[in-house]
Amino acid sequence: MSLESVLTAWTALDESGLARPWTFRGGTLDVRNALYWMLTEAQHGVTRATAASHPESRRILALAQRAFGDLRGQLVGLPDDLLDKAPAPGEWSVREVLAHVVNVEQRYAIQTAYAVERADADPLRIAADRLPPLSPGETGGDVGALLARVAAERAATDRRLGALPPAAMTRPTVWVHFDVDVRFRLHRFASHIAEHTIQCDKTLAVLGWRQTEARRIVRQIWALVGELEGLGADAELSALASLAASL
Repeated sequence: MSLESVLTAWTALDESGLARPWTFRGGTLDVRNALYWMLTEAQHGVTRATAASHPESRRILALAQRAFGDLRGQLVGLPDDLLDKAPAPGEWSVREVLAHVVNVEQRYAIQTAYAVERADADPLRIAADRLPPLSPGETGGDVGALLARVAAERAATDRRLGALPPAAMTRPTVWVHFDVDVRFRLHRFASHIAEHTIQCDKTLAVLGWRQTEARRIVRQIWALVGELEGLGADAELSALASLAASL
């Protein structure tokens, strides 16, 4: 089983599932402790991965992938009826929020790349007709398909912007109506995902959906897995996948 499939299965554990005996290394605890063991090992992996040398842009975008990991853990397996319900008239459903996240990921990548690549004589702000809309676009599929689209756009951003030279980090640009630099724009990827993760939390609470203890733990694990993905820490991710399959 893949790491993603194991983590997805763990989100569905109820209280009795968490309380089942878990035998590991000659001792017996419960499945709840297995999840926390996995969390601890993920922390070890992040500690090792962050000790390696990475471009600043890669380290910043790894925070965005960490934020996406939290969003993934929050929503994976969400029933379609909750995916499509708006918390109030005129407000977005979770489906629409995820479509917006995809569009903004694309917009931010285009705007940041423009700031890096434009000539000094070019306008600070990219032309609006070169950007996708802010409103939700393609919204078909279940939550897994929507999260896969976010993941694909995140990967495209990382490929495009994950190895910027130091001089690019201070290139001037504009965000809303503020004068900022490329470094700020890179940090916006993570904060935007966090903003809409919180929005989804609020929406689901209004709809009466409460996260289980297992899902709360798995969200912590998935956030760390996201950071490892963002750092390209393949060895650590492989070790976590092997551990997850053995628990």
